[in-house]
Amino acid sequence: MTGTGRRSDVLTRPASHADLASILELYWLYDEAIRGARDTDESDITGDWEEAGFDLSTSTLVVEQAGSVIGYAVVDAHGSADTVTAPAARAGDVQDRLLAWLQERGSPLEHHLPAADTEVAERLRRRGWTPTRQFWRMRIELGSATPQPRWPAEVDVRSFERSPDDASVHELIETCFLEIGGQRPRTLEQWSAFLLDTPRFDAAMCVVAWQKGKPAGAAMSQDVGDYGFVRQLAVSPDFRGKGLGTALLHECFRRHAQRGLPATVLGVDAANPTGAVALYEKAGMRVTEQFLRWEWAPAT
Repeated sequence: MTGTGRRSDVLTRPASHADLASILELYWLYDEAIRGARDTDESDITGDWEEAGFDLSTSTLVVEQAGSVIGYAVVDAHGSADTVTAPAARAGDVQDRLLAWLQERGSPLEHHLPAADTEVAERLRRRGWTPTRQFWRMRIELGSATPQPRWPAEVDVRSFERSPDDASVHELIETCFLEIGGQRPRTLEQWSAFLLDTPRFDAAMCVVAWQKGKPAGAAMSQDVGDYGFVRQLAVSPDFRGKGLGTALLHECFRRHAQRGLPATVLGVDAANPTGAVALYEKAGMRVTEQFLRWEWAPAT
C-alpha cells in the first residue's frame, strides 16, 4: 500500500508533526511491554524528521483507526527502518502493512529489533528478512565515587571543540568503526548531522585524547535524561593496550556523575573484534538488553 487508503476503517497516510505525541505514546507502550521501561523521547523521533533531505511525505507511514494512531513506520535515506504498533494491534495485520510499505520501496533495508520481540522477529522472517548481527546494550550504575581516569603519559585530554575537531575526530571514528565491519559509513556531513547538529549535542559530554596534534581516542556521549549515553568511543590502533579506552570510559562515568545522571549506557556489536566488549565488562558494565539487526533486499 503506497498511498492513502482505507480498509475496514483503517487509514494509512504519511505522518505529520501533529502526530508526534501519538507516535511517542506508541513507543512508550512498546518500550514498557517489550523492553521493560520507557527508553524513547521526542528527539528519537524528530531526529529522523530533521535530518537533511528527509521527507515526511515519502519516508513515513501512519496507520490510523477511528482517529487513533495504531502504527508507524519510518525509513531514512540510508535504509535504516523502524516500525512500532499499538499493543492491541500487534496480533493483527498492522505490522505486516508497515513492513509491506517498507519493502515496496524496493531498496535494501535494515531494522534493529530487541531480541525479546520474538513476535515481530517471526513476521520479519516470514517476509524474507534475515538476522545478520547482534548488538548488546550495556549499562553501569554510577555511585557517589566514580573511578578517576588514568591517562597514558603521552596524551593531552580536553573536551571536544566544534569546528577545529570535527574532521579529525570524524576520521578517527570512521577508521576505527571500519575495523568492526557491518557499519554504515558516514561522511563528515552525515556524521555532523547524526551527532553534532542535534539538540542533544553538548561538547562538555565529549572528550578527546590528543597525541602530537592528532586524536588518539575519543568518547562522544550525550545526556539523554535518564542516563548518559556513550554514542561513540574509538581508540586509534596505535594506542590500544595502553589503557586509553578505559580512561575514556572512566571519564565518561565521571562527567555523567557530575551531571547527576544515575547510569552510563552504551551499545556495542557483540562480535566487535577490537576487544571493546571485554573492556566494558572490565569497567563494570553489564549487558542489559540484546538487539538483532535484520536486513532485507529486493530479489535481483
